[in-house]
Amino acid sequence: MAHGIVTPVWAPTGIALAALVLFGPSLWPAVAIGALVANATSGASVPVAAGIAVGNTLEAVVGAALLRRVDFRPSLDRVRDVAALVVLAAGASTAIAATNGVTVLWVSGNLSDSYASSWFLWWSGDAMGDLVAAPLLLVWLSAPFWKPRVAEIVEGIALLGVLAGLSWFVFLHGYWHYPHLLFPLLVWASLRFYQRGAVTSSFVVAAFAIAGAINGSTPLGGSSTTEVVQIEEGLLAAVLVSLLILGAVLSERTAAERTLEHEREIFAEAQAVAHIGSWEWNIAADRISWSEELFRLYAQERAPEMSSAWYLEQIHPEDRRRIERRILRALGDTAPFSFEHRVIGDNGTPRWIQVQGHVVVDAAGDPVRMVGTAQDITETKRLHELRETIVVSVSHELRTPLTSIIGFAQTLRERGADLDEATRTEMVRNLVEQAIRLQLLLSDLLDLDRMRHGLLPPSFRPTDVGALVANVAARQAEQGRQIGVHAEPVVADVDAAKVERIVENLLANAVKHTPPGTDVIARVERGHGFVMIAVDDRGLGVQEEEREAVFELFTRGYSHDGVPGAGIGLSLVAQFAAVHGGRAWIEDHPGGGASFRVRLPLHQEAGQATAAG
Repeated sequence: MAHGIVTPVWAPTGIALAALVLFGPSLWPAVAIGALVANATSGASVPVAAGIAVGNTLEAVVGAALLRRVDFRPSLDRVRDVAALVVLAAGASTAIAATNGVTVLWVSGNLSDSYASSWFLWWSGDAMGDLVAAPLLLVWLSAPFWKPRVAEIVEGIALLGVLAGLSWFVFLHGYWHYPHLLFPLLVWASLRFYQRGAVTSSFVVAAFAIAGAINGSTPLGGSSTTEVVQIEEGLLAAVLVSLLILGAVLSERTAAERTLEHEREIFAEAQAVAHIGSWEWNIAADRISWSEELFRLYAQERAPEMSSAWYLEQIHPEDRRRIERRILRALGDTAPFSFEHRVIGDNGTPRWIQVQGHVVVDAAGDPVRMVGTAQDITETKRLHELRETIVVSVSHELRTPLTSIIGFAQTLRERGADLDEATRTEMVRNLVEQAIRLQLLLSDLLDLDRMRHGLLPPSFRPTDVGALVANVAARQAEQGRQIGVHAEPVVADVDAAKVERIVENLLANAVKHTPPGTDVIARVERGHGFVMIAVDDRGLGVQEEEREAVFELFTRGYSHDGVPGAGIGLSLVAQFAAVHGGRAWIEDHPGGGASFRVRLPLHQEAGQATAAG
């Protein structure tokens, strides 16, 4: 020791390093002033203290700069952070202060020992400051700040008290032969509290150990107090670094587990959105594992034993044998496979599942696992069936009038001169009727396509809805079917062309499903802020469970399967009503039959009406 300047443990080194790392290099003047004061009050003259302070300041500045260059985290939650602190700060930067300080003492004639031994003592003292004091400040003052639970606070205080008491017993009362008693507590602190536990427990033990070495309670065989402290420093350094590495490894493992759990949550959410799940079958153990989404797809709870037999039981009985044969074939040829089957959903209705997978084989080519995915394709199946229904329905609806038109046209061309006037007139009437029917169908299809692409915006204008309905009914009369009209003169902001299509489709639907000679009545009534259009018929009516479905595209209801139609007209009625901010529905007609009703607002919003006009 040289006038108290060269010491075996110099805590201000660690404090200065922590300050510059946590709060930035702009604090270097404070470090310089602190070093000057500490050195001056330790017995050195002001010039010597100033010279030494230069090295102390450079040591902290260079150490912090080196740590920043390697993306150092003050929380020490990575092994690389611990390595950087030990090598760059405690190992490298402390050499600056040791070289500068010992040189200043040697030049000023204040060096009482050899240059080499003094340099090593200075370096080791500063290094211990970086290993004991710096980690404590870095970990506890780095964000995010710890918010412990009450149980953790109680456990931490109890552990700290026991550790302090046992350290006092070992290092200050002559029982230094039993330091191993402290190791379980140090490991416990690291396991339970990670780096906070590691740095706090190591600081407490180091403080008692150094105090015991200084007052002679821990005679480790050295000829002087300085040698004893240096020997103890070597032992403590190994323990401190080991605890820091242990805390970092635990922190990295916890971070990896959290990342993995987060990725699992994202994966599970993605599977839930896509209605797709993953599975694995350990063939030798006959054990199946599913992702969470598969349990939802199959409407099953987790089972303690999930085997291949259990899986086959989840499949629709009519598909079970086929799927079993397909799995056996995949085991035989070990080629990628895909199959579809049904399961019974929560509400008892079948759902379609598509399974894809491949076989994993060992070095000998024997199958050991099957892995793959399963996806709910019920909607895809439904759309496919709907597409087929559309093609069949539309083809039939187009073929019927086209066949009539072609037949009548060919007859008129080949035999027209031989037919009497009445027959020719009847044929022409049928030609016109079938052509109009074909035109309406094509118009409906065209309107559906335009609405799907947003190419049919509404154009609202004040319109006498009663007169509009009467005109449409009159056109029906020209085609040979009388329509009764009870219409009030109600003026509303509507798109006249779309309301005409609503009335045309409602009347066409009523005529189609009403026996000849029975009444079809069109009504227009004013309500409070709305106008109601109703078409009443005397047909078979619509069953309660079908009254919403018939307004869906290509849906006609079971009670009307024998009646021609594509299921387009009523869908357009509902869509055109929705465009107006209204709705369409069905009620029973008091005298038998059905009453199809559309409710439209009398007035549209000012912006809509202006834009339309």
